[in-house]
Amino acid sequence: MNFMNLPQEFADKNSKYYILPIEYEGNLTGKKGASKAPAEIIKLSYQLEYYDEQFDQEPYKKGIFLLPGLTAKTSEEITEKISDEVSKHKDKFLISLGGDHSVSIGIVKGLEKVYDDFSVIIFDAHSDLFYSWNNSALNHRCASFHISSKHSTSLIGIRSMDKDEQGVIKNNNIYVIYSHENIKEKLLKILPKLKNKVYISIDVDSFDPSFIRNTGTPEPGGFFWNELIGLLEIIFKNKNIIGADIVEFSPNNDFESESYSLSKLIYKIMALKEKFN
Repeated sequence: MNFMNLPQEFADKNSKYYILPIEYEGNLTGKKGASKAPAEIIKLSYQLEYYDEQFDQEPYKKGIFLLPGLTAKTSEEITEKISDEVSKHKDKFLISLGGDHSVSIGIVKGLEKVYDDFSVIIFDAHSDLFYSWNNSALNHRCASFHISSKHSTSLIGIRSMDKDEQGVIKNNNIYVIYSHENIKEKLLKILPKLKNKVYISIDVDSFDPSFIRNTGTPEPGGFFWNELIGLLEIIFKNKNIIGADIVEFSPNNDFESESYSLSKLIYKIMALKEKFN
């Protein structure tokens, strides 16, 4: 099945947009099911319209190619597989679908092989700034720590953290925007401090659980659809976006509308890329 059930002429390897399913979840701290997310998101994409009315774009015309899914038994194995795969597609705009948030570590590692320098923006309810969790530095609770150790990083929508993580923020090049702050105002102040090239990671628990319930560790006080899209628009206007991922969706119960919404988020990201980059 092609994304959006596109005719093959709009879904071959010459496409501008590539989608990488990563069917992996490791040592989770909440509900399981993230490994099933890519398939469910892609399955509901057939309902999408080809035209994005908000940004007046038709990204499908540039082509959307669906890569074979990646899976592995260990976090070390999947990290290397992801890194190798991502590094092959420098000339494409790659959107990866997790899986738990640990997959972003492998994605960034792959991008490091093809880009000299870039910043990372992470939408998340949790700061994920542990060096190690459950005896693994590749746990989903460590994603932001290891990404920010090499790249200037902004965490947006944070509303749950450990006191030790607060210490990591103070001692590193990390720009945090908490959910209770004026997010738009603070984002505009932070963006000039980041590199021109930016990678975006979206943990779906950054959304309010009244909108996205099927995620491992939901937190109240999150984003609603128009709010997040508005923030993405600001980022795309000001930076050269080199890729994105959507992670931590765990489709378990009555999830079809959420699967569709996340497939629309993929297409919305493509529309933003068409309009601004």
